[in-house]
Amino acid sequence: MKDEFQDALEIQRRHFESHFGSLASLGFEDKTQVSEESDDFFGFSESDDDSHSDRSDEFNSDLLTSSDDGHEMMRRKSTPKVVRLYGGDEQFPVAANNKRLARSGRVPTLQELEAKQDRLNKISKKQKKQAAEEDAENLDNDLKLQRLLSESHILAQHMESSGVDLTIQTLDYEAPIGNARRRILDHRIRTVLALNSSTGGKPKKLEKMPMNMRKGMIKARERRAAEYECEAREAGIVLAKVKKGETRVLDLGRGVTLASDRLGLGKKQAKKMRDSGLRINTIGKSTRNGLRISQEEIDRISNQGKKRRRK
Repeated sequence: MKDEFQDALEIQRRHFESHFGSLASLGFEDKTQVSEESDDFFGFSESDDDSHSDRSDEFNSDLLTSSDDGHEMMRRKSTPKVVRLYGGDEQFPVAANNKRLARSGRVPTLQELEAKQDRLNKISKKQKKQAAEEDAENLDNDLKLQRLLSESHILAQHMESSGVDLTIQTLDYEAPIGNARRRILDHRIRTVLALNSSTGGKPKKLEKMPMNMRKGMIKARERRAAEYECEAREAGIVLAKVKKGETRVLDLGRGVTLASDRLGLGKKQAKKMRDSGLRINTIGKSTRNGLRISQEEIDRISNQGKKRRRK
């Protein structure tokens, strides 16, 4: 009787493993693979076989007949099993000093570690000092370059050498002389004044000169600027944009003083009032309940005027 029960369980196990695999591969314990010793432990003996023969026969017959039906039901209800593994995969990097100590094959003493740390601190202080000196030098060079770019139009008008001979060594922009020195000093003063000036360092009034002469100079400047822009447009040259209301200045660094001090930057355009459209005298007040007209408006339209109260 025991052998028949084991055979039935073996048949069922084979059917299950043919479709889903072994229980061990799924992570469960296979309880069908038990030894005879475990059966004796649970109380199975030959004397009990006769008493339970009828019950086991019925169980085996039902098990064999329902194996096919159970196979189909398990195929329908079979769903994939999701196995989730939770674990930390974080790997902390090992410092380079620890790697070198591990490769050395011996543990360094505290004196050696302190001496090495002192050497590193001295090197870092030296590097910081060098970096600070380099930063100061770079800042000084940047300021000189910015000043050179802002004053290059003045120096270009007062240089006798050609563009081929003009280099950083031959260009004496530190100590210019004559009109160039005067223009550069004026430019630097106006740059400082522009910080707290409403006009950007420019004078509020133009220099006094005859009106007809000023008008003629303004027309000549506009004519030269228009010709210059026309030639550049025909040649396909893209010029820098000019602010709205200003005229392009061609000879910016020419002369002892700025031409804008006498002629200004452009024509002053009068402000025009915006056309607000037709003015239609309306009466009443439009509300969600309709148009409400007061008695005063009715009297005003009918020329009755306001009624005076008697004292």
